[in-house]
Amino acid sequence: MEQLIELDDDVPELEEELYIPKSCLTAGQVVNLLRRMLHSLNPFYIDLAEHTAFCAIKIFELAKSKKNLNLGIDRDNLILLSLFFTIGAYKNDEIDLFDKDSKGSRQSNMFLYTFLFLKHLTPLDDVAEAVLFHGYSYSGAKELEFSYAEYSSLIFTCARFCVELQKNNYVFNESILSSEFIKECSSLYNPIYVDLFLEANKNGEITKEFQSGNYFSLLDEYCNSLKLNYDDTFSLLKMLIYTIDFISTSTVTHVISTAFHATEICKLENLSDSETDEVFTAAVIHDFGKLDVDVNILESSERLSESDMEKMRCHVKAGMKICDGIVSQKIADIAFRHHEALDGSGYPLGLTEKDLSVQQRILAVADIFSALTDARTYKPSFPKEKTIGILESMSNKNKIDSKIFADVKNNYDDIILQTQKRRPMLITNLGYVLVDYMQLKKYETIPDLITAIRQSSR
Repeated sequence: MEQLIELDDDVPELEEELYIPKSCLTAGQVVNLLRRMLHSLNPFYIDLAEHTAFCAIKIFELAKSKKNLNLGIDRDNLILLSLFFTIGAYKNDEIDLFDKDSKGSRQSNMFLYTFLFLKHLTPLDDVAEAVLFHGYSYSGAKELEFSYAEYSSLIFTCARFCVELQKNNYVFNESILSSEFIKECSSLYNPIYVDLFLEANKNGEITKEFQSGNYFSLLDEYCNSLKLNYDDTFSLLKMLIYTIDFISTSTVTHVISTAFHATEICKLENLSDSETDEVFTAAVIHDFGKLDVDVNILESSERLSESDMEKMRCHVKAGMKICDGIVSQKIADIAFRHHEALDGSGYPLGLTEKDLSVQQRILAVADIFSALTDARTYKPSFPKEKTIGILESMSNKNKIDSKIFADVKNNYDDIILQTQKRRPMLITNLGYVLVDYMQLKKYETIPDLITAIRQSSR
């Protein structure tokens, strides 16, 4: 699939008077949305990551309760790294995460992509290297003077135990974890984490949480406790958007365009800064449900059949499900009413103008405006005259708000210009991930790979 590549570091200088929208989401909300999005893509990998993260946090808390045991691990970094250490699988589709034939000597392309994705798209930066040591010995990592060996050892100890326990559907008994298995883990990873896991899971305490499903809501709470500053949280927001790129590059482009078209229209309609931020946030999440739509439909180069259109329309309810209980009801309503029409002919609820707020009407127009002016797999970008003509027809038929349409028509060029000025806020250099991946995947051993990373670090 074609990837969205942005390698140009030169971005337009934002004018002082240009309003810069802010996300209304906390770090915990962003991470919990990411978890649900990855479940929509493929639950296998995120399930393992969530089990691993739950174990890792339990061990971290147990270690913290003990005197004279300092792991040198930051809790927030641990939560993020353990939750997303399998994200490269969504690109490489590696199911066997612990290939015994490799004996820890070969690097994994899946974990290489994970490392680069986290390095360039999250605040994890250097600590992301920990995922590269998935099958490499703790002692070997220390010999390489790797600063984050503790993260790697803790996360992959938990991952190995989770893989083993999953074979028995997380029903714990002493025979499941054989002495040979425990000995192997103790020799490969820091034996402290093996001992701590066994202590934390005494009488099957951890596996009981897995069986009951209670661990999932506890993970929600762990994520909501993240203490990240706004810049780091916004970095995760960009990762949230670019996760869609695993299936549809054009949807990423559309989301970014819609967010900033909506921002400018809000200002034309004299909405307050806080109201504008709500619309911007809703625009970012409005198409997350497309993760549930078949990629052949999303990236079709032809007009969709009525049957495929019906499947496409399901993305709104799918998005509502992803965001349910995480984002506020107000922002959810703005986001997931973008296909409603003033005359009641829209979907999924068939609402009419009396049901639709100004914020909801703005996002509906911004979504259409973006769909018309962005190039898609089945169409080029429509020129100004054609775009205005389509919007005018919809306004005359009472599909969209006539005042908002008039303001868009009268300020068409400025909306496009201001969107281009704001775009760098959400554009991330995914191209670096792809270029670095192609350059680094040729290194077959972990020592060679780490040496290359250190020599070429940007």
